[in-house]
Amino acid sequence: MNDYATTVYVISDEVLRALKINDAPQSHMSNAEVITFAVISAKFFYNNFKKARFFCKELKLFKRILSNSPLNRRIHAISWDAWNAIFRYLALLFVKENSQDESIVDSFPVSCCEKNRIDQRRIFLQKSYIGYAPSKKRYFCGIKVHMVVTKDGKPVEFQLRPGSESDLNVLWQLELDIPVNAKLFADGAYNCFELEDVFLDQGIKFYPKRGSNSKNRKRSDVEEKEISSKRQIVETAFSCITDLFPRNLRFCTENGFLVKVHCSILAYSMSFLCTNNLN
Repeated sequence: MNDYATTVYVISDEVLRALKINDAPQSHMSNAEVITFAVISAKFFYNNFKKARFFCKELKLFKRILSNSPLNRRIHAISWDAWNAIFRYLALLFVKENSQDESIVDSFPVSCCEKNRIDQRRIFLQKSYIGYAPSKKRYFCGIKVHMVVTKDGKPVEFQLRPGSESDLNVLWQLELDIPVNAKLFADGAYNCFELEDVFLDQGIKFYPKRGSNSKNRKRSDVEEKEISSKRQIVETAFSCITDLFPRNLRFCTENGFLVKVHCSILAYSMSFLCTNNLN
């Protein structure tokens, strides 16, 4: 845990310096330390801040650690520009390592409450947050994480969107920092000939899964098997991220929910930078 915490702190501190985000003179913990604590909580303690604080205090990972309430407020006070910048820094490292220029795009749902409590929820009240998860064959209230990963399962881009928003619509809006002649694999939900043509004009080879019933632009069985094998990479990445979630995420606000999801993604990304590849 010490090596992991050091890695997170160094990267967070460098990114915050680049953004010129300074700490308040009277603060007992720096912003980099607060971010490090939040990511450690997601990586090792299922986003349980109280439990993480206890162990961090016992292991003396920080010179001084705030009490539960002030620490929670400091985590929520970190700007989204800082959270996103840290992820973008990691993504740039992963893109440079992606020698074969192969990426996979997909999404997975993150529910904020159980199905039988959707009508009793107090946050995410908009209808757009009620989505359907085909893999689980049930409706859920929450968000979808739309993510692009490399051939090694390293995240290079993601967005948190309402649960009802379709995968295809989000893909149109992604920046997709992918080099020319790169390959982008996807499942059948991303089938769109117009989008394929747009990507082709940009020099990106887009391979959504067709299926045996496809009538237009059919692919060979060998190509379909390759797409299926590539999709297993992103499914494994999603499984590793969701394994960091507790059975029920504890939160009081929408922002608190999103921060914990974001920290889990950062925790998964940071694990690739450690020499022993923590899991």
